[in-house]
Amino acid sequence: MTLLALMLITCVDVFGRYLFNNPLTGSTELTEIAVGIVIFSVFPIVSWRNDHVVVDILDHFFSRRIHMIRTIVINLLISVALVFLAQRIYVLGQRSLSYGEVTEYLEIPLGWMMIFIAVMCWITALAVVTLGVVRAIVEYREPAHPVPYT
Repeated sequence: MTLLALMLITCVDVFGRYLFNNPLTGSTELTEIAVGIVIFSVFPIVSWRNDHVVVDILDHFFSRRIHMIRTIVINLLISVALVFLAQRIYVLGQRSLSYGEVTEYLEIPLGWMMIFIAVMCWITALAVVTLGVVRAIVEYREPAHPVPYT
């Protein structure tokens, strides 16, 4: 829905700018907010699907047990970092709301976007710690399968 809204905002802004010499007021603000929503909405999904970019150059040199321990430690560290980051962003969002900070043209409160980002970071941390640890243990228990190179 946000991508559709982003597309419509861009189309209306471009048509208004070039055909009527009257761009959509606040389109930049709406675009920034929509991009933020899209990016931070995807974080939990990427973590849940385990679609992170991974460099596995050294994986073949370590045992499956070391690989499992490393995966668990990395997932725990990422989760702690995300929780800390979410906490700080939430505090900044609350502060922004208390100061009454709004966007320049449409006067949209900025604090709600910050709180949304914090919530998405908390959900991502939960997905990383639970699913990451479970996957590491399941991969350790399953027989090793060679990775086909294509």
